[in-house]
This record gives sequence, structure tokens and C-alpha cells, in this order.
Amino acid sequence: MGSVGNENMSNLSKLQKVELEILTKFSKICESENLTWFAMFGTLLGAARHSGFIPWDEDIDVAMPRPDYDRLRAHPELFKEPYFLQTPQNDPAAASHFMRLRRSDTTMIKRFNGLTRGGHLGACIDIMPLDEVPDVTRARTLHAAAVKIQKQMLASAALEESANTRLPAWKAMFCYGNGGIAGSYHLFAERYEWLCSMYSGQPYYSIPVLSGANGSRMLDKGWFSSSEMMKFENIDIPVPLGWREVLVACYPNGLHEPNIRDRRRSEAAIVDMDRPFEEHLWRFTDMLKGVDGKKILVFGAGDSLMILLERYGSDLDIVCVFDNDEAKWGKIYEGIPVRPPQELPAMINASTRLIIASVWHIEIANQLENMGLYDYYVFIDGLNYGRK
Repeated sequence: MGSVGNENMSNLSKLQKVELEILTKFSKICESENLTWFAMFGTLLGAARHSGFIPWDEDIDVAMPRPDYDRLRAHPELFKEPYFLQTPQNDPAAASHFMRLRRSDTTMIKRFNGLTRGGHLGACIDIMPLDEVPDVTRARTLHAAAVKIQKQMLASAALEESANTRLPAWKAMFCYGNGGIAGSYHLFAERYEWLCSMYSGQPYYSIPVLSGANGSRMLDKGWFSSSEMMKFENIDIPVPLGWREVLVACYPNGLHEPNIRDRRRSEAAIVDMDRPFEEHLWRFTDMLKGVDGKKILVFGAGDSLMILLERYGSDLDIVCVFDNDEAKWGKIYEGIPVRPPQELPAMINASTRLIIASVWHIEIANQLENMGLYDYYVFIDGLNYGRK
């Protein structure tokens, strides 16, 4: 495989360029360790139709036969910083469904769900196992069981993240309703791998670790009996010998144009290829760090503010709230005056702390940064902030 350079890459986003670098590193390690892998899903479709990324796609998907996948999973040390091989076993906070190879010096943070802090959040490529199944009935049964234990893993990780704190009702419902047990994440993670790989010597592949429709899709093993190389941007990548059949199986329209709803950009809330994720993560995790003695300014006069007050109101000296709804300006909300956002810059100083409390925190963050305000924190209901 050739090295990644600037040739023919001027139209790629920064994220796509980094993902291509990660893919190059992954390929070199697989070559040195004699591991088999194939381009899959959007990456395979992009290689076949565009000789590179689908223009609106910012994901790279690869798959490995289960024996090769497990060999790589057992040796994350093959990748040195800034690369990190994230597995369901070595990063419980992520509670990932499959392996991802990430870059530690980059950021790709999705909207937080309030269950965990997210673990390693660098840019990545997805690495999925091809598991053997005998027929479609057992493929569907296996997929349903895998999805169930995925939720149990996430629920257990969420309970561990929230140890010694009072769980919000919605989080308790999710965790206990999905069989979460604090301290048992690693046990479930190993059972998960055993479950997905329980069949061998079968005629079909499936990818039960996927949560959507592709999780129970049947793929003839013969399609993966060998590979051929196909151009992907300025490198060559292996695709299944039966790549046409794989695409027809994965996409109802085959090589034709996917439906407009399939045209999606990255769902990440913060994409920064120039700084490591830790330089962004503090906004979401350190709301109460060093807060003593500071006057608190909150952006958002809605339900999230009520939750913030209930959970941490006695710890915070909140002096006013800002909101984009003009109807709330000049009114008192839970005993706190509501002001228009344009008054905010004049109130920011070394003795204040600005906290966003809204489900629209990404949009509000962009609004603040357009105002030249970058020193803000975000309250995420469900995360453990260290008090109460």
C-alpha cells in the first residue's frame, strides 16, 4: 500500500485525510501480522464507484474474519501513539460494539447521551468482525442476542461511571431495565465476543455486532474467499473477490445512487483534526472543577436548567440565565433573572463561569464561539460531576 500524500487529496476534508492515514497504518500492521481484511459498506461502495470516499461520506468501514479480528483484538499494543486500538474490552467508557482504530491527537466527539463520558474520542476507522452463521434464522437470533448484550454492556459501564452518585430516573431505568450490573462490564464484554463467534465451519458470514439491519445480513463466505486490490483515493485497498455480490446484498440499489437519506455527514458534534480530544472534553466533564467562589452564568432557561438546579443548585451561585427566546427576557425563572444573549460578553470575567444547560448545547456553543466566547462548560444530564 502506498503512503498517504497530498496528491489528488485537495477535495478531501481534514477528517477524511486523517481517516485515510489511519487506514494506511491499519493496513501496514495487518500486512506485517499477516491479517486478512476487506473494505466494507460505504468504503467498498466508494472504492467501486468513486475510487475513494463517497463525496458525502466521512466514515471508513473495514471487516475481518473472526480469527483475524480476535488476533488483532488481543494485541492493541501493535499500535503506538498517536494510534489507539479501541476494543470493547479496553475502553469501557466507550462500550463500543466493535474495534475502532483511533488517533489520539484528534477529536471526534458525538453528542453525549449522558450514560458515559465516551472514552477515547479521537478520529477513527471502524473494524468489524465477520462471524460465521449457518442460516438466516440463526443469524437473526444471534443478532438479537448481540444487541441485547450490547445494551447490557453500556448499562453496566454507565453504572460504573455514576458510582456513588444518585442516578437520574431515566438513567436508572435504562441501566437496570437493560440488566446493567456495576463491576461486571468486562465479564459481559467477553461473553459478547464468545456469543458472536459461537458458530464455526458455516457457509455464511454475518456481522451481528452491528445494531441496524446489516447486523443480521447474510453474506456468502465464498465472496470473501480471496481479495483483489482496488483504488481508494491514492492508496490501494483489498476488497472481497465477490465485491459486486456484497454490495448488492448490503445496498438494495447495488451500485446505483443510494436514496437521499443515505447521504449523511458525520454525526460528530465536535470535529477537530488539529487538537487532541482531551482539549475539548473538559467542557463536558469538568463543570464543577474549580467552581468554588465563582458567579455562575447559565445559557438555557428550560428543562435542563431545572435539572441542573435540582442536582447542583445548592453548589452553584447562579446570578442570571441567558436564553434565545425573547419571550423569556426580563422574566424570573426559578428565582433567576433571564437576559438576552447579547448582554453576555460584558458579564464574562475571571470570577464567572459560563455553563450551557440545554439539549441544544452544540448549537449554543457555536453561537457563543461566534460571539468570541470560548470559555464555557456544558451540563449533560446523567454524567457524574463529582458532587451529590
